[in-house]
Amino acid sequence: MICPYCGNTVTSSRRRCEECGFDLAPARKLTERSNIFYNRGLRMAQVRNLTAAVSVLEKSLEFNKHNSDARNLLGLIYYEMGDIVNALSAWLVSRHLDPEDNEADYFLERVQKDTTLLDDMNQAIKKYNLALEEARQHNFDLAVIQLKRSLTLNRKLVKAYQLLALIYMETGENNKAFRLINMGLKVDMGNTVLLQYRQELTGSSIEGEGDTDILDTGDSGDKPIEAKFSYKEEKPSILPFVNLIIGVVLGIICAQWLIVPTVKKNMKEEYESSKIDYSAELSAKSATISQLQKTITNLEKEIAKLNGKGGSFGGDGSIDVSSESYETFFEAWEEYKKFIGKKEYSDDELVSLAYKLWKIDDEEIAQEYAINILKSMRSEIYPAASQKVYLKAKNLYEKGIYDDAIDWFKAASDMDPTYDSPLYYLGKTYQALERFEEAMDSYRKMLEVAPNSTLKEMVAERIKECEKKESAPD
Repeated sequence: MICPYCGNTVTSSRRRCEECGFDLAPARKLTERSNIFYNRGLRMAQVRNLTAAVSVLEKSLEFNKHNSDARNLLGLIYYEMGDIVNALSAWLVSRHLDPEDNEADYFLERVQKDTTLLDDMNQAIKKYNLALEEARQHNFDLAVIQLKRSLTLNRKLVKAYQLLALIYMETGENNKAFRLINMGLKVDMGNTVLLQYRQELTGSSIEGEGDTDILDTGDSGDKPIEAKFSYKEEKPSILPFVNLIIGVVLGIICAQWLIVPTVKKNMKEEYESSKIDYSAELSAKSATISQLQKTITNLEKEIAKLNGKGGSFGGDGSIDVSSESYETFFEAWEEYKKFIGKKEYSDDELVSLAYKLWKIDDEEIAQEYAINILKSMRSEIYPAASQKVYLKAKNLYEKGIYDDAIDWFKAASDMDPTYDSPLYYLGKTYQALERFEEAMDSYRKMLEVAPNSTLKEMVAERIKECEKKESAPD
């Protein structure tokens, strides 16, 4: 174990630390108690008694805050309950306290990779917060809409089930509340709030049919809770059918005389409007195409002038167009002309042209009109290509082709200087190659261009790791 006083590693058979003489018996007892609570929390989590598991794991961490297994499991439970903020916090703290061989790194990487799921969970929490504000102001209809959207994005957000069930209970829709409670208990069968709501409902009358699931709370001394219904057989009556037929007939008449003419009129107006919009759009596109053709014609004249100048750059003012940058420039120009003329193009063609433009060294292009041509091509290609160049770089990084990935991450960053992900992964690539000084430069540059980035906490951790590795003796 690790001595809590001096940090020295001590064998399990020793009663005192060999370095500082600290008595290890109390520390061992605390560690044992922490592990007991961790094992208990693990068993509860395995049967989806999540609320009780959270309480037990927090007790485990009170005895030993360095119990990374307990903290990582706590993060997983929060993640399963849809509370992504607490989950990420638990994993970040775990990695900070125990940076070596910590499973929290794996969890954080997995969450970061699945950006779509992370965004959905984030949106679900935002909609839950909006619903909470509406509910506090007794705008229950708006709150229900936001909560339904929240649960559509994240089916495991237990807090949303709690609030939506409470609103249905408040508005007297006990049947809907009961079903929602059962759905929430499938995620967390030990959730005390949902169990309390269910207990209140089982003592009241619920009209209609509902779920009759019997859920065990996990405590052996408690009896299962089951739904109770009051139901009376109604006598058959023909009156509802007569009312239904009359309502259908009146609805058809109203639709024929009131709704159909209005719909036809609206459709005609919409059609006329779309014709005008389409004509305007077609005219705009024609003007754009004409302008692009003029631009290409002018640029071709400039290229022809550039090709007409040969020799080396000397006293006679001639330009050396045989350099590598000029060769790449002419190749990019030919690709650009083909690219502009195409209605459809592949991502590979776009990425290839963008990377070729990025590889050109501006300092080797001496002519001002050549520089203007280059800027014009980049201004059109870079915005569309930056994200795809970044994805190619990330693919190289994940395959372990770090040297090539560095150039592509640099290209993606130059194409969109405000984009934080290329700089973050550029730092990770340098860090993987143990080029810690360059890694720290990339991380710090990312914090400069994107100070409000969601990655800033992880970047701060990585900078500390690099500083630690840099200062460590060889």
